[in-house]
Amino acid sequence: MAAASSTKISWRLQEFEAHSRTVSCLSLGKNSGRLLATGGEDCRVNIWAVSKANCVMSLTGHKNPVECVQFSVSEEQVAAGSQSGSIRVWDLEAAKSKDEALRHR
Repeated sequence: MAAASSTKISWRLQEFEAHSRTVSCLSLGKNSGRLLATGGEDCRVNIWAVSKANCVMSLTGHKNPVECVQFSVSEEQVAAGSQSGSIRVWDLEAAKSKDEALRHR
């Protein structure tokens, strides 16, 4: 039987104005825990510095709503899948899509 922990954890909650339409997905960078990616019905992927309440980068290229986002292990790239089945990978240093969209069928 597990014992209850007496450690108290406090969280500083923040609210972000993320997208012009519904936010459908998010991913927290696991390496540093300092980056957050959000995807939404506005077809954008937004990158956030967790310590700030504003978007540091907005990535475009999808023509349909974004349904999933994921950082690479190094947090130098982010991949996003859209409702149409296309997948885009962005190089965050260059702030541009690495390749043409891949199609998942």
